[in-house]
Amino acid sequence: MFTPPRHTLLILLLPSILVFPSTLPAQVAFPASPLARQDAAGYLQPLNKSGVVKYKVIASDFATNQAAAIGKYTGHRITVIGRVSHLSKGHGENKILVVTIQDASASLPAVKGEFRYGSIPDNSEVQISADKSVATLISRDGSGNIVSQSPFLSLDQTVAIKGDFSEVSVGDIVLTGCKIIPKERLPELRNELKSSQG
Repeated sequence: MFTPPRHTLLILLLPSILVFPSTLPAQVAFPASPLARQDAAGYLQPLNKSGVVKYKVIASDFATNQAAAIGKYTGHRITVIGRVSHLSKGHGENKILVVTIQDASASLPAVKGEFRYGSIPDNSEVQISADKSVATLISRDGSGNIVSQSPFLSLDQTVAIKGDFSEVSVGDIVLTGCKIIPKERLPELRNELKSSQG
């Protein structure tokens, strides 16, 4: 019986190893190609000058035509207005908090806002309650003693989160470098949306 040399077997198996990698990346960043930008212009309403968008609009854009949505939002710092559906601690890259915006039905993609140090005051931290319903901002003095505690975010609260569109990860729309727009500005942002649509 003929047995091919080992190096022949390796050469025969190499294409299948390259074509079928054993692990795929969990998240993929999408550059906006000229074609994606053309798709955005052809299929989706343009982003307004102030970059303010309702959750349902951005989520529908990605659900309807992901390539066009990537073309529309890539390279923009946007403000998403929507309902807080989940709060969690951030992991890695100095992420201190991840805020998920999604409607109660969860029928459209979620928007995940990643907050890093610098998005909250110095000598502060964010603590999430055991039931993950409230995020509290805790300020400390130079010795590490708690000076103040104030509610930061809670589930079902309507918020405006400003961040840079980063990628689509496991179906979620990811914004990085996020900050919370003060709730007092929500009426102003909604008026900007109305004027840009009308």
